[in-house]
Amino acid sequence: MLQDIKVDPSILPWVRYTVKNIYAINNFFVTYYLALQNAAGIVGNNIQKMIDVVDVVVQPAVPFQEILLSLAVGLAFLGAPSFATTLLGIKAVSLRASAQALVISSQQAPNIGRALWPTGTDQSRFIQTAELQLQLANISSAMSAMMDGGVRLLMTEPVSFVNYADNGRYSGPNVTDTAEGSPLTVPSAGDAVAYALKTYLVSYSMWQNKWYSTFKLGPYLTVDDVKRAFGCEIDSETGLCGQDRAIYWSPYTYRVYSLSSAGPDEALEPREMIKTILSYGWAPLSILFDGGFNCTSEGRAGSSAVNFNYDGTLDLSCVSQLPMYTNCGDMCPTTLGNGSCLFGNVGVVKPGYCDSYNSLGSWN
Repeated sequence: MLQDIKVDPSILPWVRYTVKNIYAINNFFVTYYLALQNAAGIVGNNIQKMIDVVDVVVQPAVPFQEILLSLAVGLAFLGAPSFATTLLGIKAVSLRASAQALVISSQQAPNIGRALWPTGTDQSRFIQTAELQLQLANISSAMSAMMDGGVRLLMTEPVSFVNYADNGRYSGPNVTDTAEGSPLTVPSAGDAVAYALKTYLVSYSMWQNKWYSTFKLGPYLTVDDVKRAFGCEIDSETGLCGQDRAIYWSPYTYRVYSLSSAGPDEALEPREMIKTILSYGWAPLSILFDGGFNCTSEGRAGSSAVNFNYDGTLDLSCVSQLPMYTNCGDMCPTTLGNGSCLFGNVGVVKPGYCDSYNSLGSWN
């Protein structure tokens, strides 16, 4: 106990505060680990339906490291700046506080974030989607080892510890909705924490099974703008345009997306695919589409689900692996220095010639 340790009285308050933070951060990660276990169970129990619906062409082999990262980053995903809108639907104050604290800490001490979520690891193991339920049930040891590496580094690097725990983020008086201000913990909100993994799995499977999206940049600032441009009403709950079209309007980026499939006839109609994703809660549409766009725009299409920017901030755009293409003749939103477009182009038969049928996707 602290009272049994001989400490200079002049520094006793600081020692107590440091010990309090050590305890609080360790407790935070214990509860986070338990929440991740719960999330893995939820995804595992629902994976078969995803396979039945999406994996019509192939049952893809998914990189095990990406499954692990997408699960482990689940809480930070809820508080990532690029997806801050996901917090709007979270009513639990402690869950919102936990998500925001984890993101801010990873920015303040980026070396700890990289240790917690090690990207670019040499991981040659691939998991067939049909085996995912069993693998998720046994993922605890790999997840524990990943998290343990980050926490050990945090507890042995004083500067990183100070930055990570800055402003009493995990132990201060206002970190939870309790009157006493008890240390920050992660509630067992497995479904919310599982969003990143579910989004990664469904978008990765869609990519492998020849689903893709085209987009219109707009900006379409209001639902009336969308109606004038596309002739359909926006559903206020889903953002879908009309009753029978696979068109989605993002109220956060003001872009409009159209989902299409180049797969076999037995694949779902694009509109039905979107409705199925919504009904089973596999991915928020804003993250599925805006994430896929941002990932491609940053030149990271097909890369790791978890990335770090040059300034150390966490980039989770590529949790969505949905391929993004421009329509033939549309302006490319992001080009490289040599003028080449980061987005593929739908409907180009040869330079300067568009196949109007293929370029339409599901816009009509």
